[in-house]
Amino acid sequence: MRAAVLRAYNQPVEVMEVAEPEVGEGEVLVKVHAVGICGTDLKITTGAFPDTTPLPLIIGHEVAGELVTAAGDLRPGQRVACYFYDPCGHCRWCQAGQETICPNSRRIGFERHGGLADYVKVRQSNVFPFSERLPYEVAAVSMDSVMSPWHALIGRAGVQAGESVVVVGTGGLGLSGIQIARYAGARVAAVDIIASHRLEAVRLGAELAVAPTEAEEVKQWSGGGCDVGFEASGSRAGFDSAVACVRPGGRVVCCGYRPGIEYGLDSAYLILQEITVLGSRAGSREDAQAALKAVEQGAVRPTITGYLPIEETNRALEQLRKGGVLGRFVIQL
Repeated sequence: MRAAVLRAYNQPVEVMEVAEPEVGEGEVLVKVHAVGICGTDLKITTGAFPDTTPLPLIIGHEVAGELVTAAGDLRPGQRVACYFYDPCGHCRWCQAGQETICPNSRRIGFERHGGLADYVKVRQSNVFPFSERLPYEVAAVSMDSVMSPWHALIGRAGVQAGESVVVVGTGGLGLSGIQIARYAGARVAAVDIIASHRLEAVRLGAELAVAPTEAEEVKQWSGGGCDVGFEASGSRAGFDSAVACVRPGGRVVCCGYRPGIEYGLDSAYLILQEITVLGSRAGSREDAQAALKAVEQGAVRPTITGYLPIEETNRALEQLRKGGVLGRFVIQL
């Protein structure tokens, strides 16, 4: 089968012929139709996670396709999206429902071969069916760019109807976050350095979208500060903006990150204003299923920048490296 293989860090991936995966007990084989490419894939190719990404590695963790083998009530040919985490189910974190910080998880596209190939094997419990109305491309991207902000806003920050949310950084995660917050019944503002991104934020439901230098407008709009700040840029400046935009007693949930970036924490401000800062990593199976359902209902639509064949995977990675990409590239197989 064809596969996009990372053989060395900071080198182009190679599209090459490899053996089809052998399915073990509790696993299923999926014929891949679409794979989303995001900033995390770029980080993997640069060696940001050398301890968890053994080489050679087939990349790709946002995957949708059709079942080749039966899975419980699911039949061969069923359209499925793949949850890319593979938690052990037994450790203290799994028992507490914190699957994404399971130390034994072997994620596709990270610790184990990913889905940017004609076929991928995944755990049977990690495939979720979706209807023929939903394109493979949208389902694939939903497994990260919708699941992750869903976990952050609903699971971690607990956004409620009637609250105000400021989304800082309106790339793929942030644009999905705007829609998720609105779906939860919140009012939404957005902060981004790129004017075209701010326009897209308004199109998707933000009542206000400003540059970081105009963040004071967010406090005025929200009547003294937002209840929740969603930081999706992964930058120190983005974190500072999120903290500055929330009210005393507000919550800041951080979903975007970049290796080596340190936040500047004013401990006195956080303590005296009782600001709660939350980290948020990907999402649980329940988050993935809830996100996929919201997408199927049309409440959330992930942003897709372009569609490419597997042979042009490096083109997508290069565009991400240059920056300014609004959403996800999707590789079609």
